[in-house]
Amino acid sequence: MAVDGLYGDRLAELFPMIRRPNSGLVKSLQKGTFAAARMAYSGPIADPTLPSPPDEAFALCLRLRHQRAETWLDGRPVPKGALKDETSIYDLRCETIVHFRDPFDFLYLYLPHNALNELANELEIGRVEYEVSAGSNVLDPILVHLGACLLPMLERPHEANELFVGHVAMALQSHFLQKYAVSRPRLRSYRSGLAPWQLRTAKALIRANLGGEISLARIAAECGLSAAHFARAFRVSTGTPPHRWLMNQRIEQSKALLLDPELSLTEIAIKCGFADQSHFTRAFSAAMGATPGRWRLVRKG
Repeated sequence: MAVDGLYGDRLAELFPMIRRPNSGLVKSLQKGTFAAARMAYSGPIADPTLPSPPDEAFALCLRLRHQRAETWLDGRPVPKGALKDETSIYDLRCETIVHFRDPFDFLYLYLPHNALNELANELEIGRVEYEVSAGSNVLDPILVHLGACLLPMLERPHEANELFVGHVAMALQSHFLQKYAVSRPRLRSYRSGLAPWQLRTAKALIRANLGGEISLARIAAECGLSAAHFARAFRVSTGTPPHRWLMNQRIEQSKALLLDPELSLTEIAIKCGFADQSHFTRAFSAAMGATPGRWRLVRKG
């Protein structure tokens, strides 16, 4: 079994088939109250999962392949599986047991109630309830898209940065509120951007933390705003979300450093906050249409 991260350890405890040596894969990512994990297993399945402990949270299981399964919620059978790209939604206040009948591969997203309630308060829609049937399957293209954004981070967690993961977590929580709350609240639209001093503060903090170690909540607090309000106002002011602005700054700094022939690509990657040279090459190529080495060669003439 390959398990990455504390959350992956906790989740794997519920899956007897994955706990066997060399029998499954768990890759997890946890930032604050948000957690995501990819769970995969391709061998024979004899046992169901262990009962999940009660938790004030929702679990979203985005299926990366078709699977058959039987589910028990508080002892009540729910005999249905899920198609590829469907998402099973579980209210973890219910004891949940699943007996997979096929090999499985899914993305597990953990959304605690308190985080959803805090976001609802920030968006001035108050405390909400949800009209989600426990164990229901939904085909939600937005969840599929947001889940796809997380998969590369689970494969290469050393490249994940606080701003990007925070951005995706907030998008997931906001969509869940919009789509599945009983009142279907209309999320408030912030048309105004940041004040000049707030924009200067935010940009300075991001530039000082090109490695992505600073969180969205920390930058928002320095600007005197909630994370949700800040993210929307920053996008109004700059035309791009904070994590994308961070990447643009990395690229711009790397272009300046590439003009120095004494610096190696590895040195430039580290100076600009990339995890390693490979991460730098992928990001630079995506932004500039050429590898850093090729771009440097062309500039040398």
